Amino acid sequence: MIRQFFWLVIVIACGAVLYSWIEAENTPKQLHVERELVPDYVAYELIRSSFDKNGNISGLIRAKQMAQYEQLGQIQFEQPAYSIYEAELPHWQISADTGVMYVDDKVLLEQNVVVDNLQPNELFQKMETPQLEYLLDSQRLQTNAGVEITGDGFAIQGQGVTIELLTKQITLKQHNGTIYRNEP
Repeated sequence: MIRQFFWLVIVIACGAVLYSWIEAENTPKQLHVERELVPDYVAYELIRSSFDKNGNISGLIRAKQMAQYEQLGQIQFEQPAYSIYEAELPHWQISADTGVMYVDDKVLLEQNVVVDNLQPNELFQKMETPQLEYLLDSQRLQTNAGVEITGDGFAIQGQGVTIELLTKQITLKQHNGTIYRNEP
């Protein structure tokens, strides 16, 4: 009798283990999925002005959308446009499809980056590149990507450029060619 009871307990235990194993196979496995980073806040149709130490406007940022990620230490922009002022007049407009501003006062602009010179009779009117870095503190624009610089009657193509906005000094790293146009 004890022997029969012992075998009954073993059969029930094996059945319970087999049932729990089959049940575990049929339940959907929970995959380890990393959480998507969520911005701390998002602003739409953003306009932000900045001023110098004398209270004069020094810059204006417009963006279709802005998302701040405090954990990453960055602000991401969609369709940003930066207007840089000199003597309270807009001198430069920098636009792109996307941009990221970092805590060290650096802005990385990507996709269809255009730098427009808003002042007449300057050396160049427009520069186009796929990627541009804007260093806010030093007022420097720089890239190692391909660039096209256009002005009155010419277009310069090259690779890499540095533009010092304060001194208006332009350094083209590699000159690939210049096209002159005779326009009346």
